Amino acid sequence: MLAIPYLDRHGKPLTVRFRCLEEHDHRAAFHGKYNTVKDDPPRMYGVADVHQAGDTIEVTEGELDRIILRKIGLHAVAIPGASLWQGRHRRMLAGFNRVRVWGDPDDAGAEFTARICRSLRSAKGVRLRDGDVTETYMQGGAQALLDLIKENDQ
Repeated sequence: MLAIPYLDRHGKPLTVRFRCLEEHDHRAAFHGKYNTVKDDPPRMYGVADVHQAGDTIEVTEGELDRIILRKIGLHAVAIPGASLWQGRHRRMLAGFNRVRVWGDPDDAGAEFTARICRSLRSAKGVRLRDGDVTETYMQGGAQALLDLIKENDQ
């Protein structure tokens, strides 16, 4: 399992989530692909970026995608699953002029993007075609993601 620490804006630990790195049927193995501490509420990952970003922030569907966007120099946060967007998340991002939503290219990702775009007038989805953010980065590097931003901003 990969441990994914959730930190507050000052770098203090809040909680930890775990991602199974094995490629197998996670349900048959009696665990999910992602595992959360029991009774821990869904949190936004990377909240420090809310306080560091200028007028634009990226929102991804998952922690690893957020890490990739940070790696290429973008301020980003992640929602830990397509169905976990909540009202308090909207309030955290309400002051941004531009919110780019990077939902996975599947039905759950489309609903994730639509939910956030309905919630925030400044939000607009980024259309991923070749997999999620991480897969797109692995196939085409940073430029593939930056090209999608250019397409989105036109």
